[in-house]
Amino acid sequence: MEKLIAFDNPDTFPKELQMWDIGFEKYIKKEISLENVTEWWQIKEQLESIHLEREEIVTEFLKNNMDTEVAVYHCTRIFNEDDYLKQGIVISGGRSSLEEKRIRKLFSEVKIPEDMVEKIFEHIYKIWDCDKKSRTTAVHFFSDKKYIYDEVTASTFAINLGGEIVRWSLEAVNTNLYKQEPYKRLWILGKPCIIKFKCKLSDINETKRDLLIAEIVNYFIVTKMYGYPYRIEFTGMTTGNVPPENIISIEEIKNFIEIQEEYEDEGFYDELK
Repeated sequence: MEKLIAFDNPDTFPKELQMWDIGFEKYIKKEISLENVTEWWQIKEQLESIHLEREEIVTEFLKNNMDTEVAVYHCTRIFNEDDYLKQGIVISGGRSSLEEKRIRKLFSEVKIPEDMVEKIFEHIYKIWDCDKKSRTTAVHFFSDKKYIYDEVTASTFAINLGGEIVRWSLEAVNTNLYKQEPYKRLWILGKPCIIKFKCKLSDINETKRDLLIAEIVNYFIVTKMYGYPYRIEFTGMTTGNVPPENIISIEEIKNFIEIQEEYEDEGFYDELK
């Protein structure tokens, strides 16, 4: 299979993921109750308890299509777009990594005092060490760009330079530290962006990969079997870097300041207007 799967375009979804037999359809209809169902997500919640990621329709597809590519979206704040076009999206790597050097250089450029740099890194290390697979060896992504625009919790991944781990670590020192200079520079410098990239199914974390394909089966069941619309709201992660040749586009998030001002103190972003 050579076609690129794009989760914001159901026409690209593999047709074999809706080619179930009568036995499978009977099984689903037996497990799903339509009593008091008025919205698509009520069916989805019931499907989650079935664990379709373990069903043959998913496992067989993955066994035969690991080289199939999918297009997904990474949300981040970018200081230099050329770095991504040259280096791709690079995993953090944890202690003593290139990412640590990058963050330390960033802190130096915005003139954060050295003693505070070390205090912030105490918290960064704790996060890196707590969940190494997720925090140091993966690039996280959303399946659909619309979700980033629709959900403020998704767009906050682009709220500050250095990403959420830097944000959490600043908050651990002082919840209002980001409002002060020079820390505010991490919120003001750079550009909030959505990076669209492609990767093979084999490049996605194994558990997330199974759930991702099951999500397509969910889509077909809800739309074809029951006639409801469906919204894919999947988040996943790779098992390593995203090479620069896999980046499809880099797009600045529209109206980002207006979105954030609904949750931020008045005047915080005035210098950018």
